[in-house]
Amino acid sequence: MLMNQTFAFQKVHKRSLKSYAYESIKQAIIRGDLEPGEYLREADIAAQMGMNRAPVREAFRQLDQEGMTYSHPYRGTVVLEISPQETEEVFVPTRRILENYVAKHAASVLTEDDYHELEKIISQMDIAGREENLDQLTDLDMQFHSYLIEHASGPSIVALWNNINARIHSRLLYQGIRHGSLEEVTIDHREYLELIRKGNPEAIERHLTTHIY
Repeated sequence: MLMNQTFAFQKVHKRSLKSYAYESIKQAIIRGDLEPGEYLREADIAAQMGMNRAPVREAFRQLDQEGMTYSHPYRGTVVLEISPQETEEVFVPTRRILENYVAKHAASVLTEDDYHELEKIISQMDIAGREENLDQLTDLDMQFHSYLIEHASGPSIVALWNNINARIHSRLLYQGIRHGSLEEVTIDHREYLELIRKGNPEAIERHLTTHIY
C-alpha cells in the first residue's frame, strides 16, 4: 500500500529533529493516519517535515524496535498492524505490572510539586472529558502515566514503559468509546492519585486490576 496522499506531516521548528520525527510518525500510526500495510517514504516524510532524511531514518529504527514498523532491506519501511490480541495478552499485563510496582513506591518518592503537576493534568483531563475530546483526553491520560513513571521509578522501568506506551495509547483510543462517559476517566485518575498519596498498596492493586484492561 502506498503512503496516504491525503495526510501530510507538519514542518518542525526548534526542537530535536529525531524526536520530532519519531513522535510525529508514531502519533500518525496510533491515530490511523498511517494504516497497517502502508509503506513510508523516507524522502517524502523528510520533505514534509522540512528536514534531511537522517532524523527520519533514525525514527524508523526506533519504531522498528517498538514493533510499530518494519524496515525491509530493499523495500522500505511498512506500518505494522497493532494486534488487539497481542496488546491484550502481552502489553496490558505488562503495563499493569509496571504501574503496580511504580504506584506502590510513589508515595515515598513524589514531591508536592509532582502531585501538583499530576493534579494539573487531571484538571486538563476534566475539561477534555466534558468537551468529549477523546484525542486530547487520551494524550493527557498518557501524559499522566508517563509523568508518574518517569518521576517515581528508575531508568529501566522508564525504558520498559517507553517500549509499550504506543500500544497502550492505541488501546486508550479504543477504550474511550467503551466508557459510559469520558468524564469517568477523570474520576478514575483522581481516585488513583489519592490512593498513591495514601500509600495503600492493596487498594492500588485493586484499582489497577479494575481499571487497566
